[in-house]
Amino acid sequence: MDGILVQSIHTADQLLDIMPQTESFLQNSQTQFPVRLIVIDSIAALFRSDFDNTSIDLMKRSSLFFKISGKLKSLASRFRLAVVVTNQVVDYVGDGMNGLKIGNLEELYSSGRRVCPALGLAWSNCVNSRLFLSREEDEKANNCSVERSEEDGGFGSRTTRRWLHLVFAPHLAPSSCEFVIRREGISGVDR
Repeated sequence: MDGILVQSIHTADQLLDIMPQTESFLQNSQTQFPVRLIVIDSIAALFRSDFDNTSIDLMKRSSLFFKISGKLKSLASRFRLAVVVTNQVVDYVGDGMNGLKIGNLEELYSSGRRVCPALGLAWSNCVNSRLFLSREEDEKANNCSVERSEEDGGFGSRTTRRWLHLVFAPHLAPSSCEFVIRREGISGVDR
């Protein structure tokens, strides 16, 4: 964990409150080992419990989205670093905002369920590029990662196929790739 700084944040307000300290840290760390990546996992978790589904709370939440994303974009530009922010997905529940096309994919599926981004349209307007990770359990697939199930004591096996989809990026063409996760690390699957 050398060279990795972890900061626990539990609310969107806490994230905004630590931004000045983050900026100061980034400025002071430029001479030693400059920070090149900020990861927020997960942005949706910061908003899930603090806001109700009322118009006032939704406006307040959207305002925080834009403040947070604006500050993160400013840090990325100023300090030449990448920012990765994970969202969560929720089950697709039908027509309405959930039914909007999100980037290049008509529908998003993972683990056999149709899903959509948890924070919806307001958050999708705050990000520059969107990636979607999905997985499927596949009994008949060849050349896929085989994972041992802890429930069966590690003796049984299941085959998991994983994909990374470029859902939206203004400067890149739509694309997807399959990958595997093994003890040695992550690698692409040639087909």
